[in-house]
Amino acid sequence: MVEEEFARFERRGVVTVVPRSATGRRLGHDPAQLSRVPVEEFLPAPGVVDRLADAFTREGLDVEARTGVGLTVAGDNARIAEVFGSPVVPVRNKYIRGSVRHELTAPGALRSRLLPELIAEVRVPRSGFELTVDAAPPLPRTDRCLRLPEDAVRVAGAESLHAAGIRGDGVRVVMVDTGLYAHPHHRAHGYTTSVVPAVTGLDPAADERGHGTAMSALLLAVAPRAELTMVKMANEAFSFPLAAFQRAVSLEPDVVSCSWGTLREEPQLHLEVADAVRRGITVLFAAGNGSTDRPSAMFQSVATPGALTVGGVHVGPDGRRRASDLASSYRSAVFPGRSVPDLSGPCGTLPNGDYIVFPTQPGCLFDRRNSAYDGTAPDDGWLVSSGTSGATAYAAGVVALAVQRGLGRGRALRAEDLADACLPVTEGVTSTGDVCGGVCPNEAVGLGLLTAGPHGP
Repeated sequence: MVEEEFARFERRGVVTVVPRSATGRRLGHDPAQLSRVPVEEFLPAPGVVDRLADAFTREGLDVEARTGVGLTVAGDNARIAEVFGSPVVPVRNKYIRGSVRHELTAPGALRSRLLPELIAEVRVPRSGFELTVDAAPPLPRTDRCLRLPEDAVRVAGAESLHAAGIRGDGVRVVMVDTGLYAHPHHRAHGYTTSVVPAVTGLDPAADERGHGTAMSALLLAVAPRAELTMVKMANEAFSFPLAAFQRAVSLEPDVVSCSWGTLREEPQLHLEVADAVRRGITVLFAAGNGSTDRPSAMFQSVATPGALTVGGVHVGPDGRRRASDLASSYRSAVFPGRSVPDLSGPCGTLPNGDYIVFPTQPGCLFDRRNSAYDGTAPDDGWLVSSGTSGATAYAAGVVALAVQRGLGRGRALRAEDLADACLPVTEGVTSTGDVCGGVCPNEAVGLGLLTAGPHGP
């Protein structure tokens, strides 16, 4: 399978095209500008993206994804090289253990021979990574696992809302993740879902890693009548998070859930996120399971201003809430004054985060890998895991309920909109060393554990 994926993207190149802004201002590799400059300053003039898309299409290339901010363009590598000056080829990431992951690289400089006056930059897209826990010998299990959907509903305190018909009806949610397998669990609960691939070559019927299928089950447990579209960003070896986010925005959703980060910096993603928020889309990103947004690190969490970042809280069988020692918390190295997380969702603890029973694609990467320590079989379509990935999917479900209730009235929700629905968490320490310190809000969990509780008058 991995060999077939490599051959496919060896032949087919993918590039990010960044249009020149109408003001002449460039984000470049300095996304911190988004903290002090309105996002509109970085947007191209009306019609520019359409002109570029038409020009590339006439040259036999495919516009895989596009927004008002930029484009993802793909095609046969000979054509990519002819239009952009270099092919874009896959290379193995040598630092990721436990699975084969490839990234893209351009042997030569990338520049467009078409409409160069309209283009600020052509880039190789970064790969992404789903937020998981490294396998390790398990400790004796003392806390029972959460079962879906009932335990997610209980933790969220959503029983009364569900009984009153607040179940996410009419709310358009997009999850950007590894895919969504047609699992019997989803069919049994009558969930409404669809799958769109981020780029050509990704099979929408498969979830080779299995992460997205699992995360969708948690989101839908909380908001079972949300209209969920999965934008499949990855197969087993390759991932295209920027293209996937662009596809997500083009679907005009109310909510976008992102339980992943990027390998190395991806400045253009911050611009896409900031513009999505400007357009009224509530965007959620996982805080990370040990990762931060330190620019020199390979594994980058995403803390774009305006997005809701989600940390982790472990809720024990007795209801005791503690900051998860698996979850990240940090002061952003990219955006001065930005503290992560804004709020938190349910999350397991070290060493494995084995906390929630998830459905997944039988025999997928996660099914095989997690079976070494979670008590499930490697091909049964079930795994036990968690992390800030699950916390984010859960939070996105809660946000979907809030949107149905009219919170925000069409604008992107802010953390303060949800403050009165957060339960205080005053104990525990995160994986990055922040302690709750007996008070909440705090730097470990932000506003606390998000629930579906009251949203004030």
